[in-house]
Amino acid sequence: MQNRYQNDWTERSLFYNCRMFTDGFYHGQPYGELEPCIHIGILDFNLMRSQGFHHHIKLLDIKTGEEYNDKLQFHVVQLKKLEDAVKEEKETELYYWAKLLAAKDWKEVDDTIKGNPYREAVKDEMYKMSQDERERYLYLREEMAYSDEISRMKTAREEGLEEGREEGRKEGKQCIRLKKQGFSKEKIAEECQVNIPEVEEILKEIENL
Repeated sequence: MQNRYQNDWTERSLFYNCRMFTDGFYHGQPYGELEPCIHIGILDFNLMRSQGFHHHIKLLDIKTGEEYNDKLQFHVVQLKKLEDAVKEEKETELYYWAKLLAAKDWKEVDDTIKGNPYREAVKDEMYKMSQDERERYLYLREEMAYSDEISRMKTAREEGLEEGREEGRKEGKQCIRLKKQGFSKEKIAEECQVNIPEVEEILKEIENL
């Protein structure tokens, strides 16, 4: 969608479409396998001098009107010309979608989508896209705060695990020292401030080394 007038818009759209037309082409590929490229320009200014808000442009013979090839096409939708649309144009689905894009406020949006479930489904997405910078900032800040809290919890958990491992290593060394000194399992548990099954587990691990 282009909001501001650009006097070289036609050249720009030609460049984009032609570039895209050949981008996927590889050496040795048959020309007939080139994919169609259809450029859609939604403009908030008038480009074409002729009437009508929608123009469909193809490669044609200017004398006979015979189509040369349909793989390069252009659609130009001029939002400024919607007010001058004729009855036949207003009966098309494209007209209502263009009106939706051209709406200046939410009342216009509501008036345009009223009674059409497909267009009504788009309103929420339009609202999200049109959130102002502050709303986006607040949303981002909330998301970052949540992520920060998750990171803090993860860090604390990892530090706790590391601290627990370090404490376990200290208890293991103390158990070994007391065992060598002839202390019973009960006495070792009392000195290390752990329960007897933990002492047995530590001593068992040492025996298996």
